[in-house]
Amino acid sequence: MGGNQSAQVLRSWRGLYKAALFETDRTKLPSRIEEARRALVFRSRELFVTSPNYDGETEAIENALYALRALENCLRLNTKDRRRADRSEEQFPLLGTQHL
Repeated sequence: MGGNQSAQVLRSWRGLYKAALFETDRTKLPSRIEEARRALVFRSRELFVTSPNYDGETEAIENALYALRALENCLRLNTKDRRRADRSEEQFPLLGTQHL
């Protein structure tokens, strides 16, 4: 991909951001988050160079980066909880199946 093409792809941060937010496949989510983050950082730097004034897009980028970080943290915590639950089930297999 040429320099202009990669710049165009990275400039479309909104689409990449939405793709990360609405990704339902947990195995694809980390790469979607990273791809969106790269595009957001690229666009943020581009705006800083071309228009250093604080504008609406800059604020939207900051909010999107914050949301991606929160999504990443939720994914990480959920993964840890799943691993912990799997280990507990292996150690105590009957606990989850006992009824009164």
